[in-house]
Amino acid sequence: MGQAPLQVEVIAHVLGSMDHCSHCQVFLDGAGVGGKIHQQDLDSFPRDWMAEWQKLSGLIFNMTEKYAGQLVVKITDAQGPQGMWAALRRGIRRYPTFVIQGEKYTGLDEGKVDGLITRHLSTQVGA
Repeated sequence: MGQAPLQVEVIAHVLGSMDHCSHCQVFLDGAGVGGKIHQQDLDSFPRDWMAEWQKLSGLIFNMTEKYAGQLVVKITDAQGPQGMWAALRRGIRRYPTFVIQGEKYTGLDEGKVDGLITRHLSTQVGA
């Protein structure tokens, strides 16, 4: 029987675009401008936020590719109710924070995230 995938929670500020009411969204998409409006929403974020989001996304993609089938990654928006609850419950004050089996790492150092994942995967194998 195979090992269960390692649970990795990433609590971070999630950048995204807001949808409009369902009727307006259908109209905007039908008029061919829905995508443009969403891109304008994304472009309104500060450049440093966008750069951090791109670096975080790249890090997550690299880890899920490297450890394919061994991880389940849950991304929690720090500004949403679940993110706020996680921050209070776990004492998280900075983002992004990776939480693996109760152990936390805050930052974007891919080597540190990789080391944390490797250590917890090897602990699973030894269990």
